[in-house]
Amino acid sequence: MTDDIKPIPLFNLKEQYEHLKPQIHEAALEALDSMHWLLGPQTQQFEEEFARLIGVKHCISCSSGASAIQIALKAAGISEGDEVITTPFTFIATTSSISLTGAKFVFADIDPRTYNIDVQDVERKITKRTKAILPVHLYGYPANMDAIMHLANEHGLKVIEDCAQAHLSMADGVMVGGIGDAGCFSFYPSKNLGACGDAGCITTNDDELADACRSLRHSGRAKDKAYEYDLEGSTLRMDEVQAAILRVKLPHLADWTEQRRKAAAWYAEGLSGVPVVLPPTPPAGYEQSFYVYTIRAEKRDELQAYLKERGIGSAVYYPVPLYKQPAYKHLNLNPEDFPEAEKAAKEVLSIPMFPEITEEQVARVCETIRAFYEQDATV
Repeated sequence: MTDDIKPIPLFNLKEQYEHLKPQIHEAALEALDSMHWLLGPQTQQFEEEFARLIGVKHCISCSSGASAIQIALKAAGISEGDEVITTPFTFIATTSSISLTGAKFVFADIDPRTYNIDVQDVERKITKRTKAILPVHLYGYPANMDAIMHLANEHGLKVIEDCAQAHLSMADGVMVGGIGDAGCFSFYPSKNLGACGDAGCITTNDDELADACRSLRHSGRAKDKAYEYDLEGSTLRMDEVQAAILRVKLPHLADWTEQRRKAAAWYAEGLSGVPVVLPPTPPAGYEQSFYVYTIRAEKRDELQAYLKERGIGSAVYYPVPLYKQPAYKHLNLNPEDFPEAEKAAKEVLSIPMFPEITEEQVARVCETIRAFYEQDATV
């Protein structure tokens, strides 16, 4: 890469921060000066605003997307000895949060087209110990929620949605996070709606589950009582400064999402005819939010190195499926039981995606990928 060509990062958090810097600083200082460190007015207002945006009755803020899953599962009654079916093609927080409830996670393979959990394999994995399904809306592409909810209703199972990568994605005309018993969002800095640190929330229409979540994030404290505890919870609250910063960003989320979708359209056009597999077009009633733009590529590792040499960021989500992680070695899981996840881990590559990405930057990424395969074809 020559010095006069600027790199294109996978994410560009700095540009968004610089654009909103005065408002972010003002909001953070206002939260600090208020002396409300936790569960104050900024948190309450953010919860109301986010719930309204998702179209649910309740939003319960918490310390991270991982703690959101742990809280939601426990509030839904998941405990030791129970089984929760989920995907092995996700971040480890999905499964570690299940383990922290005392329950056991059970893997179902993925759909090779969407990378989301394969509902037919979910059905095969249901046992008398199964108590919940935990789909992940990976890369911002919604899981097949119609089929998942049908299966859950048939077997009396809870559904906890992992929406960490799917802010404003829709399934069957409904925002994700408002379909299952609860939705769990991450506001990690790189997410479509990112805090300046760790933060997350749970969304739900279930009044009892919402009350339990509020208690569990706050040491199990009884409603409107100090030092009385109905449950055994933990300190998993989101602080006021993060709530204030998220409130600055929240009004921009819809526009940012549309910009991501526009960039995805540029990619689809620019990569036409290139021998890579593009993200699928969702069916009617489904909309994706493109946390990342993920292609499936032959010679993936060589392509990634080629992009890096030319100043173009990329990443693999995820190179090591969870059944292969050292943390789960003791479970003796067989990779042959998850052929689609195994194959995807060797082929997926996420390329630059952020709201501020320009058409010219997308064109450069596409031209570079095209050049890689054309070069390979002439060898």
